[in-house]
Amino acid sequence: MKTLVQDHDLEKAIPFLVARAGARMGNAFSKALKPYGLSLSEWRVCASLQHTPNQTLSELSVHASADISALSRIVDRLAAADLVQREKCGSDGRAVRIALTPLGLDLTQEIIPLAQHYEAVALSDFSVAEVKTLRALLLRLYANATPLA
Repeated sequence: MKTLVQDHDLEKAIPFLVARAGARMGNAFSKALKPYGLSLSEWRVCASLQHTPNQTLSELSVHASADISALSRIVDRLAAADLVQREKCGSDGRAVRIALTPLGLDLTQEIIPLAQHYEAVALSDFSVAEVKTLRALLLRLYANATPLA
């Protein structure tokens, strides 16, 4: 009896395609961040805190796409560089909120145009409608993957 061999074309698999595009963009942007002394993960924390200040580690882990243990080390490095600060929450003495310092905000504001340029290059031959659709589809893909986490 013959064994049925299933074919799986990795080059067409959505998780692979998303990861490959993200890796290419992330690797390129990581190189651009080196002169600023930031890693891509550190940038994501700063950018997230610029957009939504005073987040807890739990909130930040969702927005910066990092697990809490790795995120805690990232925040430690950023705090040592005086880019972020921790503040205890008034209602819960154990909870800590993280915010950019003035130095962290200035650095983040300086890098934002560079981040926007990298995104613009990657989307350069997409129409406005295609970009809107791509964002919506990626958000939906992320939400649909929740049960897999």
